[in-house]
This record gives sequence, structure tokens and C-alpha cells, in this order.
Amino acid sequence: MAGYPYIIASFPDLLLDFERHPLDPGAVVADVKGLLPEKDRKLVDWLEFGLDGSNLNAHFYRGIRQTRCRFLTEWFDFDRRFRLAKVAYLEGTPFEEEFPESDKAAILFRIDDLLEREKLLDRLAWDKAAELVDFDILTIDTVLSLLVRLHIAARWNRLDPETGARLFKQLVNEVRGTFQGINPEQL
Repeated sequence: MAGYPYIIASFPDLLLDFERHPLDPGAVVADVKGLLPEKDRKLVDWLEFGLDGSNLNAHFYRGIRQTRCRFLTEWFDFDRRFRLAKVAYLEGTPFEEEFPESDKAAILFRIDDLLEREKLLDRLAWDKAAELVDFDILTIDTVLSLLVRLHIAARWNRLDPETGARLFKQLVNEVRGTFQGINPEQL
């Protein structure tokens, strides 16, 4: 189980430190990586590399599958299909690849208010990252999901501080909720 319970329990503290400073996902990622074994640090590196959209290509997706990390494989499969759906919408062509959230995404793409549309699309991604770890409480997958949501909150902190603050508080509350009912002495 490595130090996952400690990392996940510490996540709100790592985040709350940034209430006094600009939200810096890079600093949180560095702190988290410092607490992980080498094999898990490599998974975080894959996540960070993939979250930079300019790195997404066939070689990257092959590499993600080779990591055998369930969260990374499923997250980047969703992300790839979601990005393709956005492009299809912008080009006025039908989605070529369906995914469970296709219908909802199609509705969101048609929202005229650009800011509202982006918020709702990010909410869809946020919910997917959380859904992928519904049954994983103390795993590297949970840590990776938290990092994805951290990046979404940081994006909104830069674009719209009010929305960023709301997402940030939600992330802290979700992490805290992970440990409700768990006796720390049992960990």
C-alpha cells in the first residue's frame, strides 16, 4: 500500500498551504512525488507529461497502455476521446468514437456562453477523474485522480479566481471525505 494513506490524508494540507500563495500544482506534484516510491513517481511523470496537451500523440498513448496503470489508461482514453469530440464539434462533423459521456458532451458543446461551456466541460472531466477511482481509496490511482483535479482547479484559478477557489475547496473537501470513517490507527 506504500504511503498512499499518508499522501492522500496530507493532500488537503499540501493544498491549503497554497491559500497563502498562488495555487502551484507543480509544487504540490513535487511534494507528492517526494513521498512516492520510484515506480509511482514515473506514473506521476506520465500524468504530468500527458496533461501538457502538446505531448499527446500515438507514441504517448502506446506508452500509457504499457504502464499498466488502470487510472492512466482509462483517464487518457477518456481524454483522447473527449478531445476528438471537441474537434469534431468545432469542425461540424459527427463524433467518430463514442464514449460514455458522449451525449452529455454533445449537449455541453452547444452552449453559447463560452465561459459557462468551459466550466461545464471541465466539470465533466473532473467528475470522470473522480469516477475512475470510486472504488480505489488508498491507491496510486487515487493520488493520480487528485492530481488531475488539482490541475483543473489550478486552470480555473488562473482563468476565473472565483471558480478556481470553489473547485479548490471542493477538492479539499473530497479528499477529507475520503477518510471519513477510517480510523487512522488502522492504516
